[in-house]
Amino acid sequence: MRIELNNTKRIVIKIGSSIIDHNHDKIINGVCANILNLLDEGKEVILVTSGAISQGMKVMNIQTKPKDIKKLQSLAAIGQQKLMLIYENIFSKSNLQTAQILITHGDINDRVRYLNIKGTLEELLDNNVIPIINENDVVSTEEIKLGDNDNLASMIANCVSADLLIILTDQNGMYDKNPDSNRDAKLINKISVEDLKDFDSDFSTQSEIGTGGFTTKVQAVKRAALSNIHTLIANGLEDNILNNIFYEDDIGTLFIPSEKKVSAKKQWLDTTDNRNSVIIDDGACEAISDNKSLLLVGVDDVEGSFEKGDVIQCKNKNLICIAKGIVNYSSDEVLKIKGKSMDEVTTEFGSEFSRELIHVDNLIIIET
Repeated sequence: MRIELNNTKRIVIKIGSSIIDHNHDKIINGVCANILNLLDEGKEVILVTSGAISQGMKVMNIQTKPKDIKKLQSLAAIGQQKLMLIYENIFSKSNLQTAQILITHGDINDRVRYLNIKGTLEELLDNNVIPIINENDVVSTEEIKLGDNDNLASMIANCVSADLLIILTDQNGMYDKNPDSNRDAKLINKISVEDLKDFDSDFSTQSEIGTGGFTTKVQAVKRAALSNIHTLIANGLEDNILNNIFYEDDIGTLFIPSEKKVSAKKQWLDTTDNRNSVIIDDGACEAISDNKSLLLVGVDDVEGSFEKGDVIQCKNKNLICIAKGIVNYSSDEVLKIKGKSMDEVTTEFGSEFSRELIHVDNLIIIET
């Protein structure tokens, strides 16, 4: 057994659509049987599941996945109840209750709703109910476009302060190079999250194991690491996979977070979905990397519009998001002030514009 998993208590398990949609029912039954074992050992389990759209396709006898958003949303509405019925039928045989929770990015973005989700999940776990979570594809187009629920699973893991995030897919884990194009690619058994940057360029295809399917998993790993959560990616099609994860040393890829842990508020900042941003200069990039506030003088330009109190992205000159934070000014105000020194700002607009654009306490670093 990996020593890093010795004290694991609360686990978020993400089950990919490739597991749900496998032709043999024994696959999902086997995964759920392993979950029952974990529960018997006193562990707490939250499921994040994909598969609503594909289940809807089965019901409607549709062979090719549509591209039209409305069609996808209708299939999700049809398939969601079938998806839940799969889990209900399995766990009810052991007299266990399940609870369906459908979440959108809007629920995550709103701080109050986010905390309500946390409270509900805590209450369900306290009452030995298995929460089963899925993106609400019926009203949310974002998840349909992105594909997997990997990032949602990491957001939930952060929300409930989980010890471990397990992502079950149809691949064995992460390789040292893209196995689609490299026959000598080797499975990485264990890797520090800080070392992931050395492998980003290797995942450049659109296959499940390339960035098409693996990019979202790497994003999920990094997000979970903000809460000092370990993540393990493994092949859910293997027999007895969850038991093997806990009792063998070479199953899947284990991602080790750094000891650094950010506050709950900053974890939430990272989960928020936003498209508006400020473009900042090199000096400002260096300052926030040194754990300092973002000042107005460091802004080169603005993308989109935002109001005071919104969460926005901070991008470098290459338009890469390096941080997120809560702004103290609107986009219109920033556009008036950008390029001016603080003395000029104070003289022209008054002392009310002397505050920083984003205070360090409301700022989270994404990339350095």
